[in-house]
Amino acid sequence: MTCECKEQEKRKYYRYYDTPDGCDVFKKVLVTSRYGAITGLILSTYDVLMYSHALGIRQIMKRYAFHTVPLVLMGATFAGVANGVQHLRAKDDIFNYFIGGVACGPILAYYLGSYHAVLLGGIGLGIVGMIKKNAIENNFTLFPHVQGHMGTIRSWRNDYTFVPDPRDSIQHTCGTNK
Repeated sequence: MTCECKEQEKRKYYRYYDTPDGCDVFKKVLVTSRYGAITGLILSTYDVLMYSHALGIRQIMKRYAFHTVPLVLMGATFAGVANGVQHLRAKDDIFNYFIGGVACGPILAYYLGSYHAVLLGGIGLGIVGMIKKNAIENNFTLFPHVQGHMGTIRSWRNDYTFVPDPRDSIQHTCGTNK
């Protein structure tokens, strides 16, 4: 297993698949923790504003911690276990991601408050991990990027009509010299 990086475009942040699995494990843990934190903050904000209607800073912070901390821990656990198992097995295959997903089962069980999630949630997350690893190995996207209809702030200048205006093609002869 080599940890050589391919030449990639310059950007200021690290993504999970910038280096091969098993390399830069700490960076991979930080990336998956970041994904969990973003998801947890969005879910927590929705919970506080729309569902629980928590009042006071203490109750709001409890709701944020309730959602964000387990999701951050699941991301970190997945990356740490999947890469650690790869080092132990010395193989880069889909079962590393399955074991990483199963390791997140107890955290999911605590988060959902159900002991059934230890097994069923762990197996579910493991299967999702296997599907993602298979998608990466075979170079296909699970969620394609859908191009927006009016992409930018200056899109009002673009012509999105199906048929061109017939008045644009009329020859204007008034006031011209022949």
